Amino acid sequence: MTVRPSWFVNPGSHDISVFEINGRHLKLIDRVPSGGTRPISVATHEDYVYVLNAGGTGNIAGFELTQHNKLKPIAGSVQPLSGANTAPAQISFNLSGDTLVVTEKAPQIIDTYAVDEDGVASAPVSQPSNGATPFGFSFTPRGVLVVSEAFGGAPNASAVSSYSLRDGQLTVWSGSVSTTQTAACWIVITKNGKFAYASNTGSNNISSYRVRSAGRLTLQEAVATPTGAGPIDMALNKNSRFLYVLNTVSNSLEVFRVNRGNGHLTPGTGVSGIPNGANGLVAR
Repeated sequence: MTVRPSWFVNPGSHDISVFEINGRHLKLIDRVPSGGTRPISVATHEDYVYVLNAGGTGNIAGFELTQHNKLKPIAGSVQPLSGANTAPAQISFNLSGDTLVVTEKAPQIIDTYAVDEDGVASAPVSQPSNGATPFGFSFTPRGVLVVSEAFGGAPNASAVSSYSLRDGQLTVWSGSVSTTQTAACWIVITKNGKFAYASNTGSNNISSYRVRSAGRLTLQEAVATPTGAGPIDMALNKNSRFLYVLNTVSNSLEVFRVNRGNGHLTPGTGVSGIPNGANGLVAR
């Protein structure tokens, strides 16, 4: 059976934990400083791992995964955000692994960082978000960047935008397509790239979007799919048949079956009693 590594950030202790996943079992194999303070998000591509640190002035820091699944800091990889107190939300690689993307909620900025063949990130290129409070994001199989916009938590004001990303530059495809809901936070996209889902933390539901081949977005349903209280993180399993939603207020994990033809969500059997403070979700 293949043993795979997985990474978890520990904001309170300013470090990263590496676990080996063997079937249903986890084994802690490494723990290293995050290269900053209060790490909140992690991105991986092949053997490179980057962490977004939200504490202090904020930064990103890179690591290389060794053959023994240990993390080794990449010299010269620590780079700043656009400024101090930016309230960053997420970091991720694009599909080819040559660019990192970071969303910053406070200044309404999206940063891009070129990554060279040695895994070293360049200084940031900071560009304005199309909508207010850019938060979670994901890439389609065609490389379109889809970003949620919480609009400061204003009632029924959140939206989702899509961008092309080329040579570190963003171009808007669909600008702030409304969810008609409150506080859109995280985005997931199906494996076939046809559907995107946004968790609306303030209104306790999920908005569904159809993603056209050119990256254009269309809101699928006038009535969003209800969830438990406080949906934040979401994850699709590897074939996008099931969507898992973590609700932090109701302390529950919900499961939805994804219709491959129209993207509609059908509730399944979830789990209650998730520990208070649970944050982050990965599905296999």
